[in-house]
Formats: sequence, structure tokens, C-alpha cells
Amino acid sequence: MNIFIFTGGEAPSPETAKPFFEKCKPDYVIAADSGLETLDLYAEAFGEDFAPNLILGDMDSLKNLSLLEKYKNAKRELFPSDKDFTDTELALSTAREIGKTASVVLVGGNGGCLDHLISIYDSFSEDFHADVWLCVNQAVYFLAEKNRRKFLICSLKTEFQFRALQIILTIPLLRRKDLSGTVLEKKEWQVFQIEFPKKIFCIKIRLNFLQKKDLF
Repeated sequence: MNIFIFTGGEAPSPETAKPFFEKCKPDYVIAADSGLETLDLYAEAFGEDFAPNLILGDMDSLKNLSLLEKYKNAKRELFPSDKDFTDTELALSTAREIGKTASVVLVGGNGGCLDHLISIYDSFSEDFHADVWLCVNQAVYFLAEKNRRKFLICSLKTEFQFRALQIILTIPLLRRKDLSGTVLEKKEWQVFQIEFPKKIFCIKIRLNFLQKKDLF
């Protein structure tokens, strides 16, 4: 079973991703918030196979609200904007509930808000991660290997001519409960100094994105 998730942010054009979708067809399609706009472009290019089965999120970034009427037959799950998980994370978690052994393909998520990009990266440390992440010009494949997690990153322009860039990155991933940090500012958007092995990053995280109990 192939579950496709379309999320907000930058995504490959239908033309760029066409070789991938010629080989991999969706059995179930989820649109997360403004990912519905990206999905609509794919539906116009590839037909009804890309009509959403489920639309979820807080809909705070969906600009073309007429799409909700266009795809009114899709199931909807609405969430408040003030929540502990991003719409992409909710979509990934839902996909795993639908099919625990399904192949999950995430389309989009480049650019946009930094916290959303971080959450996608962070999701690869969770059980509900995507198997394939299609970015603007690259495809990221998750490779499970016991206690190590690796990624194969290929250029979408060359991948299907069998001249892929064989770049395998070993990236240390930490679950939220493994993070430690210090609150630097006490505001709605708090700044945490997050400590990782050998490196320290300073990132801005909304209070409801990582709760205090997850950091300390």
C-alpha cells in the first residue's frame, strides 16, 4: 500500500516528479493544510488518482479555500492552530495508523517556516517517519539499519536515468525526550539553546511545539 502525503512549503513540480509517479501510484492520499494546493496541481496533471482521501490540519496556511469545496467528498480532520504537532507530523502519524507497513511518500515541505522543516527532520527519529521525501529537486530515501538511520539522497533530474547521486548520509537523530536545553527567553515563542553532541544550536521554537517536559 502506498500512502502519499502532500504538505505545505516548496515541492517538486508535477513535471519534475512525473518519472517517480509513473512507477509509484497512490492507494491513499492525504493533504495537510496548504499541501492541498500542491495536491490540486498534481490532480490536474495526473488525474483522479491524486484526489485526496483525507484533508487534515488547522487550515491556517491554505489560501485557496475553494479547494475545500472542490474536494468536499474527502474526509476532513480539523485541528486547532495551537497544538503540539505540526500538520505534517499529524499527517505522518495518521498514515502509519492507516497502514503500519505501508510505504509513505511525503511530497513538499521545503522552504517555508524553519520549525516545520525541523519537525520533518525530527520525524525521522520517530516510528511514523516517511519512507520517501520528495523535495524540490531531490528525493530523500530513508534506509533503516538497526540502530543507525541513513538516507539516500538522489537528484530527481537524474534518478530515473539510473545516474543517481549515490550520496549516503549518516545523520544522528535524537528523539525529543533526549534533548536538553535552557530557556533563553520567556515569551510565546521561546528561544531554547538546544545541546546536541559536540554541537550547540540556538533555534526558535513555539512553546506548544516542544513542551517543557520534552526538553528537561
